[in-house]
Amino acid sequence: MSSSSGTPASKPRRRRDKPQLSCIACRQRKSRCDRLQPCTSCVARGHSCVYLTQKPPASLLHPTPVGAAAGLHDRLVHLERLVKSLMPDGTNNDEARQLTTPDTTPNSSVRQVPSNGVVDTQSDCGSMQITDSELQYVAGEHWAAILDSIADLKAQCDREEQVRMAESIDDTSGKPSHFRHALLLYGCERASSRAEIIAALPPKAAVDRYISKYFNYLDLYEVFWSDSTSMPIIWVGLLFSMICLAVMASDVTDSAEDEHKTLQLELYRKKVAQCLVMGEYTKPGPYVLETLVHYVYIEFGINPDADRNIWFLLGLEVNLAMRMGYHRDPSHFPNLTPLQGEMRRRLWTTVLTSDTLLSSQMGMPRMISDWKWDTAEPRNLFDTDLSQSLTALPPSRPETEHTTTLELIARRRILIAIGTISNLADAVKPASYAEVMQADKKLHDAVSTIPPPLRFKSLQASMTDSPQVIMSRLFLEHLLYKGQIMLHRRFLNLETISSRESNPEGDRFTYSRTACIDASLGALRIQHILDEETCRGGQLHDMHWRITSSMTHLFLTATMILCSLVHRGKPLERIEEVLAALRTARTIWMRRGSTATSREAARAAEVVSLTLARVGERGVEGDGAHGCLSAGDGDLAAELEVGQSMGVDGGEECVMPSLMVEEDCVGLDYAFSMDDWLQMQWPGVDNFDTYSR
Repeated sequence: MSSSSGTPASKPRRRRDKPQLSCIACRQRKSRCDRLQPCTSCVARGHSCVYLTQKPPASLLHPTPVGAAAGLHDRLVHLERLVKSLMPDGTNNDEARQLTTPDTTPNSSVRQVPSNGVVDTQSDCGSMQITDSELQYVAGEHWAAILDSIADLKAQCDREEQVRMAESIDDTSGKPSHFRHALLLYGCERASSRAEIIAALPPKAAVDRYISKYFNYLDLYEVFWSDSTSMPIIWVGLLFSMICLAVMASDVTDSAEDEHKTLQLELYRKKVAQCLVMGEYTKPGPYVLETLVHYVYIEFGINPDADRNIWFLLGLEVNLAMRMGYHRDPSHFPNLTPLQGEMRRRLWTTVLTSDTLLSSQMGMPRMISDWKWDTAEPRNLFDTDLSQSLTALPPSRPETEHTTTLELIARRRILIAIGTISNLADAVKPASYAEVMQADKKLHDAVSTIPPPLRFKSLQASMTDSPQVIMSRLFLEHLLYKGQIMLHRRFLNLETISSRESNPEGDRFTYSRTACIDASLGALRIQHILDEETCRGGQLHDMHWRITSSMTHLFLTATMILCSLVHRGKPLERIEEVLAALRTARTIWMRRGSTATSREAARAAEVVSLTLARVGERGVEGDGAHGCLSAGDGDLAAELEVGQSMGVDGGEECVMPSLMVEEDCVGLDYAFSMDDWLQMQWPGVDNFDTYSR
């Protein structure tokens, strides 16, 4: 036996893997990385910088005791510089400086402007986010643009969000996969036949419970059930959309019902899209606009955060409405009956409202300019005042009578004023301060025309009012705050040189600063009311589904404004009031963000926590919705355990057509507007033929 036979064969030496020290982005680009956090290369490109060996902050996994958070000192150093990066450059017109972060000199926390009529030499350019996969612009009054102005804080939030995404297997959006795209934009499985769509309807007895909330006259509805081929496929889509909206407004008590509800929403949403496609929705005709308006709201309602898809769907809705002539008052067209004309005015108000709210939410200019339309305000009438036999409309009822259209009228008046404000905020050429004050007067004049039943009242003074009326008042008040913030936010850190020298106690922008702060505090007060009263057992529990991403957008904006005030460090008389509002908002954002259904809520919780840590608040050094808790926050931790709401569970793609929520789950009065723009109660079915054409 050879000597080698007793020696085991040596294994080939395995090359030892080198630790990856470069960030992921530099490694993919095959560029040199200086290994800073973030590295210089990623900062120059505006990319997020994540290292493979980087672990999620401990605060994301466990509550962080006071003073023990890793990297807290670095974060506070970043926050120290926020006061220097809040405002854009003063009079420096150098192009490169206009595209970079604001001036960071010690004296830039308050920007000084001349005391003449022109406020600025350039408009608010907004915020542009550029990544490898996306290029996104939002206007300057958008909450994301406000956060962008707090550059260091935004960078910290971005880095930690990227780490969480890299370490997590699950998608952090919290939405079921089939809810992530608008079916009408990205395509959905086409129905093989009309019969397939009809087969997905629940039993007639179940549908009756929902349809009775909408219609006073059921002639065509009964005809459909006796002969399903008698109605066009778009009408069937309208029927599915009403069922879907009723399911959205229903209440659930446990996870099983929640999963059931999710399956129903997916089925009926899909059928609405299939009916629109099969009926060629771009071809103007009966029921098309109504069905599309419903569909846009369905896609809007299932998303807890702002979704760009909804804005593109809004473009379809606006263009279809204008193609069908809804932007012109019916008095121009003698071939329209009085009933048709009045219904067209109502529906145009719905489209106009959706444009103002959704465009603002997306940080984009409105699609409908004032010069494009002249449709008059609908009249304050009950549906029973209208019929096909009318030869002339009856006079409008006194606005002390709460009809089905009263809230629509009130919203229209305020939103027209907000449209004027939006034009000023989005204009490339800046407005003078005189124009700003004119718009402010227009807003307050509109508020003064709110009908008596809907005028603002405290919750204590509304104990005998229905939840629908209380919610309507809160929504109108939220619109006032929205307009004030859009109009006055840019003056928050401005002061005129002449006023500062002659009157150190105040200057010509004092009104704007006060209005913006008051509106921000008022918005967070509404958020607090809704958070408390929409809980089970609360006065507004039946209205919990009305807290949508559109209202959340205002709460986010108000939160960012108050955070920027604290970071700026300038003495503030109302600092305790501001901090108290932020503490309350932080609790709400944490609860919403902890469910992983809302990225915006988690981001807001993180920003507020860092802000409160900046001023020495104890127990808020963590990052985001999970890291904000300290060991002493036992009650808040318990709230997070039981507050897993605001989201929907995933489910299978199909559900048996006979499955419907119980009748007592939908105790709603659809005589009131469903939410931000959608009128749930359409006129009788008989009337659809007359005003949809």
